[in-house]
Amino acid sequence: MSIILTLNYVLIKSAPEYPPQDTNQKEIYYTQQFNRGYMTKYTEENADIVTAIKNNEMNETGKTAYLRDKRNPVITVFEPVPVSKQYYIWVKDILTEWDWGTSTKYSFGTPVFDILKERIPVTLRLNLVALFFYIPIGFGLGILAALKKNSVTDNAISLTVMIFISIPSFVTMTFLLMLFGYSLEWVPTQFVSSQADFGKQVASMILPVMGLSFGAIASLTRFTRAELTEVLTSEFLLLARTKGLTKNQAVIRHAMRNSLVPLVPGIIGSFVGLLSGSVVIELIYGIPGTGRVYIKAITRGEYDYNLAVGTTAFYTIISLFAVLLVDLSYGIVDPRIRMGAKK
Repeated sequence: MSIILTLNYVLIKSAPEYPPQDTNQKEIYYTQQFNRGYMTKYTEENADIVTAIKNNEMNETGKTAYLRDKRNPVITVFEPVPVSKQYYIWVKDILTEWDWGTSTKYSFGTPVFDILKERIPVTLRLNLVALFFYIPIGFGLGILAALKKNSVTDNAISLTVMIFISIPSFVTMTFLLMLFGYSLEWVPTQFVSSQADFGKQVASMILPVMGLSFGAIASLTRFTRAELTEVLTSEFLLLARTKGLTKNQAVIRHAMRNSLVPLVPGIIGSFVGLLSGSVVIELIYGIPGTGRVYIKAITRGEYDYNLAVGTTAFYTIISLFAVLLVDLSYGIVDPRIRMGAKK
């Protein structure tokens, strides 16, 4: 995690700086940068340089800022310290004060953590609902296709899976929005606020959940069909049938159990894929989640360094947590892995 955050911090800080345009906010911004240790400050008293700056013959160069004050003949100059020192200060503030900095563009002066803590639950709720929606459907279609291999049902499911795997989630979301939102007017065309009626909140979740789920359903269906088909043709399942088990007993007790070993970790890992897909869907549907904030924070001319790095940290933590769950899930699904660890 530290490596990812370090790389993101350095890359984001290497981008051009776009301070607030409002004079008062600009002064507050650079003063905060100086107080946090990100910049040094001095006054330029050379009359020729001061005159050149005031006449716009010398403008800001790189990330150096010249603050003019009509009441004062001197110019205040702010220059950034090396990125390595800024990173050290940033990490120290997080570890000692849980201070992620303040927003400079999205919501000027608001602490980054205050912005994210209001939007993280929205993003997690959307993606968790999509996760629990697509798992049973993907499993069911994959099992059905495997049990009816090479039949009309199997071919129809496989064709549908190929179509939805090929279509990006934001294209699916746009189509659903145009059809069910604007043409048929069955569901809201924009995400409703948390103060709305529960029924309206549920209705506004339908389109984004469907937009996130179709591609995931297709992937899980294909993976389940492939794994279960392989297990159904294995020798140990034939042995189970010869010992007197019915087809349903052999499939439920043995085939499904063995096919779950690679499937469960894949399902947990797919949650990260849902999060990345929801970034664009949140923007299309007006969902006040972290994805919408992140896109805004990295928009050209609207860079909000602290907010961009804070949002990246959230996605990084979720991704690493998913990887940890994947590792733990192997031992839960397959007891042989736990027994091997004890030797």
